Amino acid sequence: MDKGEFYDFMLSVITDMERQGRYSTAHVYYCALQSAMGYGGYSLRIEELNPVWLGHYQEHLLRQALMWNTISTYMRMLRAVYNRAVDMGLAPYIPRQFKNVFTGRHTNRQRALKKEEIRLALLERVDTENDNFPSESETAAPCTLRDLDWARACLELMLRFHGIPFVDLAHLRKVDLRNGYLTIRRHKTGMPLSIAVDAAAMKLLRRYASDDPSSPYLLNILNGRLSGKEAYKDYQQALRMLNLQLYRLSRACRLGKRLSSYTARHSWATIAKSRGISVEVISEALGHASISTTEGYLKQFDNDEIEKANRVIINYIFKK
Repeated sequence: MDKGEFYDFMLSVITDMERQGRYSTAHVYYCALQSAMGYGGYSLRIEELNPVWLGHYQEHLLRQALMWNTISTYMRMLRAVYNRAVDMGLAPYIPRQFKNVFTGRHTNRQRALKKEEIRLALLERVDTENDNFPSESETAAPCTLRDLDWARACLELMLRFHGIPFVDLAHLRKVDLRNGYLTIRRHKTGMPLSIAVDAAAMKLLRRYASDDPSSPYLLNILNGRLSGKEAYKDYQQALRMLNLQLYRLSRACRLGKRLSSYTARHSWATIAKSRGISVEVISEALGHASISTTEGYLKQFDNDEIEKANRVIINYIFKK
């Protein structure tokens, strides 16, 4: 393998991640690799990843109408691989190489729901007869149908459990539930969480409980008999189905915004902020490793004030 060729080197990094069982991270890196190769070609060499190339690559991604957060993800993956190549002496060090491309996070205001929208999504009867989506029989999972009711249950449980991500909900273990509390560690950060389970949440847990006595999982979302890469694929399939059903739900409810697996987390955080709960408490409840991550979720409140001020100015200028 020619280590000077970017494709071969990044693919070796991805292979190492898979050997370590880091399938989710490896998948993101592979998506970034495919994107970079689609622009730069498979003959692209590590030393060619200079600021000029990166700038042109970002323009290419913008022309493809990619979201800023997707662009940021690709750039951060390329930066991590480039830094590893520098450490191994395979690429020259270029100071502030990624300065002029986006590697931050763009706050998505459409992820959070207001109280009324949450109640509409969870409680109102919806008509999906003419939505042209797969039938319930086509979306069947082992022992349960992954239908709108299932998606609503997942959304409600994530909201009731401090806005935990779907990956943590899906991987809840039977041993995590003791004496009315869930005691878990975040899948992503390893941060510990203790969550009280109220009567409504307990009812949902029982309704969607795993009926496989050999499965370690509390809920009937994942196949407890799988391991390694097959287990990761099983989770990805469940995540895709959740997002499909939540999208159906958002259309049926005419919310004007798309529901996704991120909705509960962002909604919980933004509502908590609006009710005067401190950022420090919100951060701990979400299981964030850093309060700066939490602040990234909540920047939209500052944007609301800016937009309100702008409307005052625009109305002053243009309204007669």
